[in-house]
Amino acid sequence: MSISAKPIWGFTPPGGWHYYESDVRLDAITLDGLYETVTNYRAENHLPLGDVEGDVNSFLCSNSPSHCHGVDMVAITSVAAQTSTSELLQDITIWARNLAGSRNQHLLVSDDLAEQRAKICKTCPNNVAWKAGCASCIVAANRLSTSLRQARDTQTSKTLGGCRQLRHDNRTAIFFDRSHFTAPADLNPHCWLNQY
Repeated sequence: MSISAKPIWGFTPPGGWHYYESDVRLDAITLDGLYETVTNYRAENHLPLGDVEGDVNSFLCSNSPSHCHGVDMVAITSVAAQTSTSELLQDITIWARNLAGSRNQHLLVSDDLAEQRAKICKTCPNNVAWKAGCASCIVAANRLSTSLRQARDTQTSKTLGGCRQLRHDNRTAIFFDRSHFTAPADLNPHCWLNQY
């Protein structure tokens, strides 16, 4: 295996370049722009920076060998399926629409309690990014979720993603009274639904 496989400099595929960080798709028009986007994403999400250029080059040349030099020497790596983030986005949209369409009153908790819950969510492995893919879908889901929580936020809530297990927007869910949730039997024991 050699690290000499590199994307063709100056070439831009139709639609630009993309890279998957776990199940989040990162896009840029130029190759330098993609390196910068990946670096920024990792920094903003407190991920190890690692070898951004090497990771991106390996991904690009493994998945689009015709866009690279020295492809015969690159290792082929598996890439996480892109459907999980889009499925979570869809589930969050449905969850938010169901809440918005409910005739029941939305009972909200105090900012202090929401912040305690947010701190638990922030460290949970089920708290994952969900804002990737269809831009207009993200805007619609985000707008609806913001409306449901009455545009409230805490210091920690702004950093939350979606719950992979309960399929809701954590940033919004932490503001709702527990009566709005039905916890499954296999719920993570550290989840705030078990505590607050």
